[in-house]
Amino acid sequence: MKKARIIKFLATGFNSGLSPYAPGTAGTLVGLILVWILLAIGVAIDFPLVFIITIAGIYLAQKAEDYYGVKDAQQIVIDEIAGFFVAMYGLGANMLIPAFVLFRIFDILKPPPIRNLQEFHGGVGIMLDDILAGIIANILIRMVIFFV
Repeated sequence: MKKARIIKFLATGFNSGLSPYAPGTAGTLVGLILVWILLAIGVAIDFPLVFIITIAGIYLAQKAEDYYGVKDAQQIVIDEIAGFFVAMYGLGANMLIPAFVLFRIFDILKPPPIRNLQEFHGGVGIMLDDILAGIIANILIRMVIFFV
């Protein structure tokens, strides 16, 4: 059972997903803190890092879903953490708040095509909509930076 506890701990974003209020937002805050720490120590939010977090997230989300026995259980927030890393891909610490706000808007509202990705099952289905929300948030931030 030790493995199950570790998987649940990581998949719930260090238990932030157990929050009775807005567990997705709590998980995204964990992602924000992790990104902030990494940027502060000089680690870039680049492709290898985002790729590793995404692949690990798919595995953790699948295993946690199996443990909880519920499709896309609200306690699982590794998808929010990975999605926030995608939103911050290639950006600096000055974009933490805009990325957080935009990511949460797209994650909560789930406009098409984000909503359509929830039809996938398992860890991939849990992760895909948040990854796309992060991509859209990142693109919008880059557009604002470019045009302003």
